Order: sequence, then C-alpha cells, then structure tokens
Amino acid sequence: MVLCGSLALLGIIVQWVKWQQLARSISPELNWTDGLYSLLGGAALGFITPGRLGEVGRGIFLARDRASLTVLAVVDKLSSVVITIGLGLFGALALWPQYRIGLLLALIPFSIGIHWGWKRWGEGVEVVSRVSSWGGVIGWSVLFNLLFMSQFYWLVRGNDSAHLVVILAIPVVFALKALLPIAFMDLGVREAAAVFVFNALNLEAESAFIASTLLFVFNVCLPAAFGGAWIIVRRAMADKNNETIRKVAL
Repeated sequence: MVLCGSLALLGIIVQWVKWQQLARSISPELNWTDGLYSLLGGAALGFITPGRLGEVGRGIFLARDRASLTVLAVVDKLSSVVITIGLGLFGALALWPQYRIGLLLALIPFSIGIHWGWKRWGEGVEVVSRVSSWGGVIGWSVLFNLLFMSQFYWLVRGNDSAHLVVILAIPVVFALKALLPIAFMDLGVREAAAVFVFNALNLEAESAFIASTLLFVFNVCLPAAFGGAWIIVRRAMADKNNETIRKVAL
C-alpha cells in the first residue's frame, strides 16, 4: 500500500507540473500553489460529475483567464486520453493478433477524429495555439499513464515475477475505461473493464477488480477529498478577510 500511495503521489505531481506548464502559456504569473489548488479543486468537482468531467472546470478556482484555462483543462484531459487509447491499442494488438485488421480499421475513425479536432480547435482556438511545448505535454501524459498502470500492475501482481500478459492487458483495461460510456463518479466502469479483459485472457479477475477499486480510492477519492477540504478552508478564510475589511470600513 505504501508503494501504491507513493505512485499516486507521483501521479499528482506529474499532473501538477503538466497543468502548470499548460496554464502558464496564458497566465505566466500563475504560482505553483494556485496551480495545485486549481488542480485539486478540479478533482473535487470531477468526483461529483459523470465521467469526472468536472475536472475541466479547474479554471474557476483561479482569479483570471477562467474560460481560457477551461479550454486548456480540456486539452490536458484529452492528451492523456489519447495516450491511454494508444497504449491500449498496442496491448490489444499484441494480445489478440487475430483481430489486428479489425483493430487497425477501428483506428481510422479515431485518427480522423483527432485530426478533425486539431484542425477545428487546435489551430482555430487562440488559447490552444499559444501552447508551444507540445512535446512536454505529451511526455507528461505518457509518464502519468505509465505511473497509473504501474500502480495497477503492482496491486494485481505484488512482488511476483513480471507477467507479460498482465503488462499488456492493463493498458487495454484503461483504454476500455476511456471509451466506455461515462458513469457517476466513474464507479464500476474501470472495474467492469478490468473483469472483462482479465476473464477474456483467463487471468484472475478478482484481483483485477480489487486493484481497480483501490485505484479509485487512491487516485480519485483522496485527491478529491484534499481538494474539497482546501476549497472549504480557502473560502472560509476569504469570507473572514472580507468580514474584517467590512468592519474596518465601518
């Protein structure tokens, strides 16, 4: 559990650095504390919305450029999703070679969608066009996915020797979760995907279900709890300061 918690913390740090890098493309003055506050605030919003869509609202916790930061939050989320699906496709191609043609054909509309989205929004929206370090954005997205998947692997396998099929199956689980219909707080989506993939490969589905549940606790519940508590404390302090100012003015 200590290792799982450490990987979850590293994952938050990676998201923090990535978000700071994106946000500073339009708000260079954004400090690291406010960047973390908006990130965890978004996690709290995401916890109570279907598919954690509330995460893209992290810009509302900052004082300026809220609409632009919301656009960048969407870019942040989509960049991770694209990497997740790409890694999942690689795993599926390796695990089910008999379906390679179908999987590659399914990639065509996905690629067309990305290309259309980039032409429509990437080059059309001024906010997105101001992001210069796309290599860094993609790199942090890859690192975050690998940390997340390493958590899952450790929870499933523990200290056992490396198991190639499990290593390849985990990205497929995450890709399915990204593609499945959204649910309230994402409850049951990753768990169902994990059980489905592990059963299809004759692996132990129970351990996959437990690992998925623990991932939800470490990577969704805890950041949301910290973010929610921080919002409450910061709002209370702001209200207290405003009340003090009003009393002094009187």
